[in-house]
Amino acid sequence: MKTMTKTLIAGLALTLCFGTVSAADPEDAIDYRQGVFQVFKWNMGPLGAMAQGDIPFDRELAAKHAGQLDRVADMPWQGFTEGSDMGHTDAMPEVWMNREAFDEKAADFEQASARLVELITDEAGERDIRRQIGAVGQSCRSCHDDFRM
Repeated sequence: MKTMTKTLIAGLALTLCFGTVSAADPEDAIDYRQGVFQVFKWNMGPLGAMAQGDIPFDRELAAKHAGQLDRVADMPWQGFTEGSDMGHTDAMPEVWMNREAFDEKAADFEQASARLVELITDEAGERDIRRQIGAVGQSCRSCHDDFRM
C-alpha cells in the first residue's frame, strides 16, 4: 500500500509540474483535476470503510488518509479552467455557469477535510471522527449532485 501511495503522490507531483506548463490545454486541465480526484478517492475509500464499520477503526490509518486528503483538498478546483468543460469530463456546465456556488462547495469540502484532521489530531472520540468522515463524504456527494453528470 505504501508503494501505491508513493506512486500516486509521484504521479500527482509530475502532473503539477507539467500541468502549470500546459494549463492552456483544456484536456490537460481535465486530466489534472481527474488525477487529483483519484487521490481523493484513494484516501476516502479506507476512511469511508471505517466510518461505515466495514473495517475496524484505526486512528493511525485514519490520520494517514485524512492528512493526505487534506493536503490535496484545495488542488482540483484550479483544473476547472475555461474551455475544460468540453472533452472527456463528467463536469456539468453548471460548474462554469454558477462558479460561485461551485467554489462554495469546494470550500465546504476543504473545511470538512481540515476539520477531520483536527479531530484526529486532537484525539477526539471515534464516534466524532466517524461522523466527520461522513461530513467529508457528504460534501463530496453534495458537489457531485449539483455539478457532476
